[in-house]
Amino acid sequence: MAYIYAISDIHGRYDLLKNVVDEWVRFENGDQLILVGDYIDGDRHGNSYLTLQYIYQLQVAYPQQVIVLQGNHEEWLLSFLEDRETYLDTQIDMSISTLESFTGEDEMTSIYQRASAYHQDRFSIIEDMYHQCRELICQKHASVMNWLKHLPYYYENDHQIFVHAGIEVIDYQPELWKQVSTVNTYLMKYPASQGQFYKKVIAGHIGTHQVSGQSDFHQICCLGDFIYLDSSVITTQFLNVLQYDCQTCRYQGLIKKNQQWQTYDIAHFNK
Repeated sequence: MAYIYAISDIHGRYDLLKNVVDEWVRFENGDQLILVGDYIDGDRHGNSYLTLQYIYQLQVAYPQQVIVLQGNHEEWLLSFLEDRETYLDTQIDMSISTLESFTGEDEMTSIYQRASAYHQDRFSIIEDMYHQCRELICQKHASVMNWLKHLPYYYENDHQIFVHAGIEVIDYQPELWKQVSTVNTYLMKYPASQGQFYKKVIAGHIGTHQVSGQSDFHQICCLGDFIYLDSSVITTQFLNVLQYDCQTCRYQGLIKKNQQWQTYDIAHFNK
């Protein structure tokens, strides 16, 4: 019996992701792991580089069973490294902590010292640090960055569409979603889509407390045929995992709280 496991918005929590894979995913049994974007830019508990490296190695080891999609945070990292405007409507500055996970603490200290030796004002120092980080990361992690650049925006099978944020839906012509969706739709779609569709659409990006309208809700939920995985790991300190039984076509949620795994039925909300 094979399962599909889907996870979104890992935000540097390599430790939590690895625990899911070790405890649940059985590649030898035909299981598939689908990662739905936003692997970087977390808090002090996370490490962006270790997370990307782990995912990269997983896909190299199981190229047919590990599907990795791009999220908006990956696009922002790529736009920084390529020194270009983002393809998205919103731009953010890369955090020094994210960049330090790629350079290492000692190298980041050296980068700061070199920048401070040439510049006096804070803005110029930061700009110089960004320039040095960009060059070092592109050189030091060329294979991972090239892999990241070519990650797809969505994955479709016979029954499901996996995407970081969502797709554009036209009433009465749902099959045209590829023609009308843009990069901004795939990676930043808001508000959350809802209602009937001809396939299940599985996305992350948004906190399910927003979808449900319940401030303390942080589990996977459905709005019709649209399933949302929750993006709140920084708040909750756990990952929601969607488990799909390929034989029974049943969806369940998995979470680990207080060192214990729990399965739960996915909540359905009508709006």
